[in-house]
Amino acid sequence: MSNITWPSESHRVTIIDDIRDAIGRDITINTLVSGIPCPDITDSLDLVTNLSTNQFCPTCQGVYWLNTISGIETKAHVTWKGEDMLLWTPGGQIFTGDCLVQIKYTASAIYYVDNALSFIVDDKEMIKKDVTLRGAPEINRILVTLEQKEK
Repeated sequence: MSNITWPSESHRVTIIDDIRDAIGRDITINTLVSGIPCPDITDSLDLVTNLSTNQFCPTCQGVYWLNTISGIETKAHVTWKGEDMLLWTPGGQIFTGDCLVQIKYTASAIYYVDNALSFIVDDKEMIKKDVTLRGAPEINRILVTLEQKEK
């Protein structure tokens, strides 16, 4: 008679990472990056007002600080759902979204997921509907339910 043992946390994470690497694909998480200085050479920062010294700057319109969208790429296990897939619960039906992505749980990943404006999955722009943290006994992956962004 042999004893069945639960694999160590590091071994479980390695197995999950290996599966994600084997069957996963790259997705992009887009976030807003703010506080980028205006690149226009005719512009500089007024230290008193914290605005541009050139109020007619064509790049920043006199604000000096620019906001831009930046994306990071990460490996994810992607599951597409039917367009109108419903989840049956004791209280009725719940629309579960178009896509479910599973990514590795890290501090930077949770930051990007929490601050995401959109996700690019298989060349489709998606928006976050729900975030679920998974793993036992310790959290080791993030599941994000996404809906396709309306055009």
